[in-house]
Amino acid sequence: MVILNIQQAAKFLGKTPAALRNGYKRWGVPHFRLGGQIKFTQEALQEWVGKNMVQSAEGEGGDLPGSPTNGRRARRAGAAPQKGKVSTAPRP
Repeated sequence: MVILNIQQAAKFLGKTPAALRNGYKRWGVPHFRLGGQIKFTQEALQEWVGKNMVQSAEGEGGDLPGSPTNGRRARRAGAAPQKGKVSTAPRP
């Protein structure tokens, strides 16, 4: 079993440590606490990624569900805003 800290887990997931720190609970990323620090197992992350990969409109996968980048990319591409989200009019 390989135990990862927040920096290692973020690199593994392709996110910044700050994004992972702010989103791991909301995204449902498997974790545990050890000495007051957030820890992850590489095996659990691999399994979680396999179950939660999202296919983008272009056919490329990889964004985490609930990730802020998903909504920004969708709005830039002209897609309808997600339900419950506040949208702003596009800038000229």
